[in-house]
Amino acid sequence: MIEVVGYFLAVIVIICMLFIVSTLRDNAKIKRRIERQWGKKSDKKYSKGEINDISKYFRNISEHEKKKFFIDDTTWSDLDMDEIFKNLDTTYSTPGAEYLYAMLREPIYNDGELKYRNEIIEYFMRNPEKRKVVQYILGKLGIRRGVSVTDYFYNVNHCEHKYSLLNVYRILRILPVISIASMVVDLYAGVFLLITSCFINIAVHYFFKNKLDYRLRDFAYIINIVRCANSILKIQLEDLGQCICRLKNAAASVRKVKKFYFNLFNNGTDMSMLIEYKNILFLTDLINYEKMGSMLEHKDEEFKSIYSIVGKIDSCIAIASYRVMIKNYTVPKLHMYSDKKNRNIIIRDLVHPLIEGAVPNSLEIMGSILITGSNASGKSTFLKALALNIIFAQTIYTCTASYFEGYYVKIYTSMALRDNVLAGESYYIAEIRSLKRIMDNAGGNMPAVCFIDEILRGTNTVERIAASSQILKYLTLDNCICIAATHDIELTYILENYFKNYHFQENIADDEISFNYKIYRGRSTTQNAIKLLRILGYGDNIVNEAEGKAALFLKNGLWGIEK
Repeated sequence: MIEVVGYFLAVIVIICMLFIVSTLRDNAKIKRRIERQWGKKSDKKYSKGEINDISKYFRNISEHEKKKFFIDDTTWSDLDMDEIFKNLDTTYSTPGAEYLYAMLREPIYNDGELKYRNEIIEYFMRNPEKRKVVQYILGKLGIRRGVSVTDYFYNVNHCEHKYSLLNVYRILRILPVISIASMVVDLYAGVFLLITSCFINIAVHYFFKNKLDYRLRDFAYIINIVRCANSILKIQLEDLGQCICRLKNAAASVRKVKKFYFNLFNNGTDMSMLIEYKNILFLTDLINYEKMGSMLEHKDEEFKSIYSIVGKIDSCIAIASYRVMIKNYTVPKLHMYSDKKNRNIIIRDLVHPLIEGAVPNSLEIMGSILITGSNASGKSTFLKALALNIIFAQTIYTCTASYFEGYYVKIYTSMALRDNVLAGESYYIAEIRSLKRIMDNAGGNMPAVCFIDEILRGTNTVERIAASSQILKYLTLDNCICIAATHDIELTYILENYFKNYHFQENIADDEISFNYKIYRGRSTTQNAIKLLRILGYGDNIVNEAEGKAALFLKNGLWGIEK
């Protein structure tokens, strides 16, 4: 007997030691990543469709707050914002990644809220030790992909109980205990009742748990988020003010959730199997599921607060790391205006956040701008850099420039459009739909800035210039500033009363073309498209004939007939 007890204790000790070693190894891995990742580009790898999972929190918010302005899908795609998000995403938890994504899609039009966000960012930049402790807690929470747990807070039907089986589970739970007690009165009846109750509970457990498995995993992660919040509250972070106060109140309101536990990950050890048998016999997972579902239904606002605050802390730390990584950044100066009179956007040394070694540009925008220049000269990149920094100013409060001063605006783009083959739409149809959405939404009380690259390129020259001039003119009239790039020099003359002209230059020397990617005042005066044909090896007969045709058209306004 003593040998059996000794063997049992030895097994328990070994299991505990393996568990401790595994935990220490995982914790050390988190700490190494915290040290390695700070101030560096994100090392995360994203599987196909993973960004779509991360966007679900934003989708829930936008669905429930339809009156707010959000960066729409077209603008998000035009500006390669998925790549921007990946570049910023050094978060350690699912709430952090999802909150950061949502932050980039929701411009804030409140000076106090943006400055408070900046206070959180700067707090973690100034306090590396506390930042590491918080990151360690978030790292232990980790990532849950595949399903958005916020569906349980925002979509009541997702967790609504048409009827509760809690009382049934409670009755079934005590049957094995009653059967054991009944053995004192009648051994055989007690054994029969024990076997029967165990069989019923096993059947009920597997029948319902198999149907609820994914929800049990989601609930387990939500419980871990609450535990993470309570761990953060144990750190002295009072300097974060209202954020910590809200977290404390919400966590206190759902404190019972910490007692819930789901045995979801049987790792094959004797200990985990014993826990699994106990949970099956006493229906622990199913009882906790009913309790958790009820709490999510009645405490949804508290869970929303906990999720968003944990996410805000994690994402603000990621922004702090981003600032350390890029080094050259500025905190923007933003103003609130109701109309575009006397409003300026002043940018110095602006660069695109995704381009290493980008050439900086400075500009003061006092109204709508038309940008000309040859292909690859920098027009599109400048448009995207400017649009991104206007979004950055109103979201992460960090601009990739040495100085940024502007005002609160809505932002729209129409840039990287494609033929929609599945919908049976041509490029031109897709483009005019994109432009129409801007015309329908720009203006109003909140100023707008729209960015358009190569307007109406999907149609013929005459109709393109005629229609483009009227659309661009319209976009300057109703509390909206339009910044557009075009190859059509004609537009710079037609619209010179509505647009200031700027251009990018290229230099061709010794059959080599080079660009300095700097923006200059005035319209482009060079026409080098035909010269590029010669540089790239086209025959002299083609190049000479093309130059002759162009010269004839510029002189007479007519194209010669081919002989």
